[in-house]
Amino acid sequence: MKYPLSIAAIIAGRFSAFIHPPQKIQVVSNVTLRNAPPAPKDEFEPSPRAGLVWSPGFWNYVGGWYVWEAGHWELERSNQLYLKPGWQKVIHGWQLQRGEWRVTSVNFNKKGAAGKNQDSSLESHYDPLAAFR
Repeated sequence: MKYPLSIAAIIAGRFSAFIHPPQKIQVVSNVTLRNAPPAPKDEFEPSPRAGLVWSPGFWNYVGGWYVWEAGHWELERSNQLYLKPGWQKVIHGWQLQRGEWRVTSVNFNKKGAAGKNQDSSLESHYDPLAAFR
């Protein structure tokens, strides 16, 4: 009785070496495509909130397909400027520019004027539940 069970275990062990786990889809960071991406979807842009920056939705290119990435809030970072995601026309086609933060040497106030920020409301504590109140 012990032999059939051990033979089955050996066979299962031999064949498990040939089974590969599924691979994750890799997202290419700098992708350039010949064809233009689909037109952006109409997306509701919420009103501005203190301490947050809205990142609009965009068409991402994943595994050979365009996938819509919905807009989301980013936490504001001091002395940094957020560059919104989108597609740009380049010489050989279209290139995806992902949203990213860039370090700046100048602070900007609410109106976009450079200089020291005098508005104390921008320095308020972040409330993650503010959207639900």
